[in-house]
Amino acid sequence: MNYREMVHKLISTSLIHRYHITKAAQKVGLYYGQPMILEYIKEHNLCTQKALADSLHISPASVATSIKRLEKSGFVKRTTDKDDVRKNRLSLTKEGLNILMEFRSICDETDEEMFKGFSEEECELLCNYLQRLYNNLHTENLTNCQMKAEIQKNENKVKEEDKND
Repeated sequence: MNYREMVHKLISTSLIHRYHITKAAQKVGLYYGQPMILEYIKEHNLCTQKALADSLHISPASVATSIKRLEKSGFVKRTTDKDDVRKNRLSLTKEGLNILMEFRSICDETDEEMFKGFSEEECELLCNYLQRLYNNLHTENLTNCQMKAEIQKNENKVKEEDKND
């Protein structure tokens, strides 16, 4: 097997996993990306929209749109910061926490299905191999979120250039 074939299998596996996670989000009434927002709010109760946007490297406008949808669905509560009325503080509602737990459960089932037939030792070996692949390519001092932001910036630049052609 050559490198290209192995890389293709890695990318295909990532794609099919993302497909299943997207279906899981849809199953519980969420859009792709919203579970990540709910997860962040759960871990950082009463965070600001700006902190959320900065941490997840998504635009403040995208965060505002997602929060508006999540609030309308009853999953997120926005409260005005008592010290600065320009800031909104975010928290999960009980329904938001329940939907996040339901989503996580489906994701856990997907992961269990993906690793069905693998021994603990094989999982550990695979994890080590994947870490080595990652380390081999991770030469710049960037976090995964920073790399995603850089990729997005480059993709947006290409789209803008295509519009101008």
